[in-house]
Amino acid sequence: MTKLAAIVAPALALLAAAPPVMSADLTLLRSFEYAGPSGLSYDSRYCGIWVASESRDVRLITPWGDEIMGFEAGLSRVDAIAMDGDALVLSDGNGLYQRVDRSGAALGETFRLAGILTDTDGLYVDPASGDYWVADDGIAELVRVSAAGAVTRRVDGASQSAPLMEPQGITRDPRSGHFLVVDDADASDSLFEFDAQGRLLDVIPLGGGGYDAEGITVQPDTGTVFIAYDDGDRIAAFSYVPTGDDDIGPLAAASAEPGGCVLSGLPGRGAARHG
Repeated sequence: MTKLAAIVAPALALLAAAPPVMSADLTLLRSFEYAGPSGLSYDSRYCGIWVASESRDVRLITPWGDEIMGFEAGLSRVDAIAMDGDALVLSDGNGLYQRVDRSGAALGETFRLAGILTDTDGLYVDPASGDYWVADDGIAELVRVSAAGAVTRRVDGASQSAPLMEPQGITRDPRSGHFLVVDDADASDSLFEFDAQGRLLDVIPLGGGGYDAEGITVQPDTGTVFIAYDDGDRIAAFSYVPTGDDDIGPLAAASAEPGGCVLSGLPGRGAARHG
């Protein structure tokens, strides 16, 4: 055996013995009709999903589509929505944001994040750091902005191995830490999965659940992924297995969780809608 062969052969043997990394899996569970949904955010306290629909109307619905309550936002429209503790952060899609409570009452003045943001279509607030993750359609980037307003990371969609040209909704799977971003029908109509460092892990077509994916959120206790389809007027629920699932531990229960959904004494009952 030559010296080169003696070096290469063991390395090849190790590669052959290494188990392949498990790819992500997204399986449709169910779907229901909803007119023009654009942004989603799961509210663990009430086991409901907040839905924005590119209008002033914001609603909280059950995971099966039944309405719990709703309010009319103070912004001219709401494209994206995110939970931030017990508050909601709303975006008009044009760089203006507002923090409100669950009844829609403003918690301070409207504000802006970073000057580079031109078309906010997706929003996620990190519960640990308070940082904002923005999916900006105009610049085709995922942008991390600190609570103090500093841009700390930019993930360029166009430079990915599978280009992310129309980033819409963004959320994070709490168990794996992976970021899930939807690309709408003007581009690939797919789910992009990134690791915590912003490296692309997988791309999954979304046409099986509806048409024109816009918003996304995760139900933490079940790992169910909900995706809003704008032109399809539908919200779909999927089971989600992240890339590399064999190496990801089980989700630990968060001490801040209320230990069950609160289905009575909802705030803002006078603003509830049942139409």
